[in-house]
Parts: sequence; C-alpha cells; structure tokens
Amino acid sequence: MSTSNIKWNAKRLLELLDPVTWLQTHTEFNAWPHEVALLRDWDIQTRIIRKSRQVGVTTTIAHEALWKAVRKPWTRILIVSPSLRQSMMVMEIIQAICGSNQRIAAKVLRKSSSVIQIANGSSIVATPNNPDRIRGYTADDIYLDEAAHFLNDEPVMRAIKPMLSATQGHFTVTSTPFGKRGLFWDQYMLAVNRQTHDHNIKAYEFHPSTLSPLITPAYLQEERRNLTEIEYKQEYEALFIEEADVYLTMELIQSCISADAEPKTEGDPTKTYLIGIDFAKKKDETVVIVLEQRADKKLIVRHIDAWSQMDYTEQIARIGEICKKFRITGGAADQTGVGEAVLEDLRKIAPCITGIIFNQKTKFEIASTLRLMMEHKRILLPDHKRLILQLNSVGYQVSRPGNILFQPSREHDDHFWALALAVHALRIQSPYGPGSKPQIRSF
Repeated sequence: MSTSNIKWNAKRLLELLDPVTWLQTHTEFNAWPHEVALLRDWDIQTRIIRKSRQVGVTTTIAHEALWKAVRKPWTRILIVSPSLRQSMMVMEIIQAICGSNQRIAAKVLRKSSSVIQIANGSSIVATPNNPDRIRGYTADDIYLDEAAHFLNDEPVMRAIKPMLSATQGHFTVTSTPFGKRGLFWDQYMLAVNRQTHDHNIKAYEFHPSTLSPLITPAYLQEERRNLTEIEYKQEYEALFIEEADVYLTMELIQSCISADAEPKTEGDPTKTYLIGIDFAKKKDETVVIVLEQRADKKLIVRHIDAWSQMDYTEQIARIGEICKKFRITGGAADQTGVGEAVLEDLRKIAPCITGIIFNQKTKFEIASTLRLMMEHKRILLPDHKRLILQLNSVGYQVSRPGNILFQPSREHDDHFWALALAVHALRIQSPYGPGSKPQIRSF
C-alpha cells in the first residue's frame, strides 16, 4: 500500500472517530475549545449541558448529529426542542451545513422542515416536545435542546426512556437554567451526583457567556440594562434561581431609599406625575402612589395614600382630590376585581388612567419593570415602613412550565402593586383629553 493510501486511510479512520476532524474537513466548522470538548465526548452515553446564552451549543449538537448520521448507516437521531419553531431552527442549521458542502449535499436523500434522510439509511428528525409525536420514533441518539423550558416534561421522559433502553443509545440534554425544577434540573443534578463514579454520564458547565469569542463586554453591558438581575443571571451566567424567594430583596430596596424622596401633600405645578392605584379586594386596602417624573428620568415617590372598607364612590372622590393636587399625566389602575364601571367613573376625573386586568402575564410584566427600574436606581423611595415591608414580602416561584408566579405575601401586597402600576404608567403614558377612548390593557 502506498504512503498516500496509508495517510488517506489514517485520515478516514480519524474522521470516523473524531467529529472535530471530520467537521473541520467537510464543513469548515472551527469549534471553540468548549465545543471541542463536547464533540470529543460524543460516545459518552448521557451528557447534561448547563449553558449560558450564545455559547454555541445548539450549533454544536447540530453539527455532531450530522456527523453521526453520515458516519454510521441506519443511525436514527431525534432532536427535541421546546416548540415547533425552535425545532425547525435546529433543522435549519443542519440544512445550512448540508447546503454549504456539495459532498455532504450529495449524501442527502430527502429533506424537509423536520426530517433529513441520508443515503446510507440514517435520518435526523427535529420535533417539538410533544410526547405523542416522540413516542412514534425509535432513536439511537436523542438530543433535548433547551430542556428547562419543556412543558409536559414527565410524559416526555416516559416516551424517551424506552427508546434509550431498546437501543442503548446516547442522550444529550442542553439548556440555560430556568429554576430548580423540572426535567433539566433533575437530569443535571443526577449527572453531577453520578459522574464521579460512572464514566457513562457527565455534566458540563458552559458558562458564563463570555466563553463565546463573539460576546463582547459592550453587548453584556447592554443586556444588563435591558434585563432584570434574575433574567441576566439565568441567561448569561447560567445560574439556577431558587424556586421560591422574595422578588425584591431588602438590599435592593434599601439601595433605592433616598432622603430626596420626601412625601408631599401637594405637587409642584411645574412638574408632572404618574399615579398607580391598587383597588381593595375583600380584606385588602386601596393604595394610591404618586411618582414625580424628574428631568434626569428618575422617578420619586411623592405621595402614598391608603384606605380600607370604603365604597368605590368615596374612593373615586379621594383619588380625584389627589389628581387635583398633582399634575397627573399618566396612570394605571388594577381593574381586575372592581369592573369596568368603577374605571369609567375614575376616567371621568382622570382620563389618562389606563385599566389593567391582572393575570399571570401582566403581573410579570409590571413587576419586572419595577424591579428593572430599581436595579438601575431609577426609583427613589421614602423611608416608609409599610411600603418597604410590603415591597420585601412579595414572593415568587418558578412554575413547572418555567413561568414566574407571584406568591401571596406574608403581609398585604397593595403597596407593591400600586408602586408597580405607577411605574408601569411610564410605559403606557400618553395624553388623553376628555372623551378620549378609554384604554384597557390585558396584554
């Protein structure tokens, strides 16, 4: 055998054993160091990857899946994503790899938005995490992408386990964390606890996002401005946030307390104000909070009022008096329990106030805006004992679908939501004249 043939056969053998070499040769994919480590662990039976955003893991598993399909005939690969859109995005990456190389493209027998069939009998299927659809396949390799965001995670695992048992296949789970809950948290902790004595399972720590050469300090700084601390830590530092905790820590609240935020009974006629109203429900209080809009874009709590066991007619009259004393240019009120009639009366005296119907989505949006403003020190709070207590008493929990749910507070939470609504009014602020069409936001 000639030297050139020996070299060719050696390279061919290396490409069969090492996806990094094959990918560099056939796809020009130059993996980053952490991606190389993952690719060269392709034969580990169970891999659990805790990752930050934008570190390239989805692209890496797409390349690895294609290598496995081309390498070994009749290999069946299943890539499961949280949604149909995300599963199609993974398949688009694989199709782009095939389309960029004529030799690989020639090996593709059929392709669609969800399936690629290779001429050697291998196939790659991308699917959303629908247990009924997954159960219809058998697979030698299964990838779960962004598994922390799966719905129906228990049925998904019940559908997957028989496949892996039948084929002794490989199982790769990747995700940014989203609470200490669900499939990803369970699989990650299993891997962490077993990897020291079981070479067939391994946990990977691909975080923070600065692992990626494409992530710049300027980009991260911009993301810090746009996200709350919880969101940033999950997405870019891959931290598992506790399932239940207070939403606003005392440290954060105290950092916003300022001697400048002295409550007033009347406003300055040269300044503009926002109002937030949380109407009483059953044993709660109605709380009204007024914020001054400063020229430096900071908001200062200028007035806090609260009352209970009062009919809505009297409450509307009191709110009217407050609006006369402060030049209100925007406002938001919780109309969930009081109905449209009360909001109609309220808008007769303050047309700029928008009704908000509270639900899981609106609560998260309104509360996250408040937290973001506090984290960026754009809200100045008075040293008001009841306000501080209620701000610190609202808890949150990460639900099984991965949503943040607000828990009943140890105390009342009326001050929290009145402040959050006043801050939210900044986002929806616009001038309304008498007779303007009322706004109701249910999102």
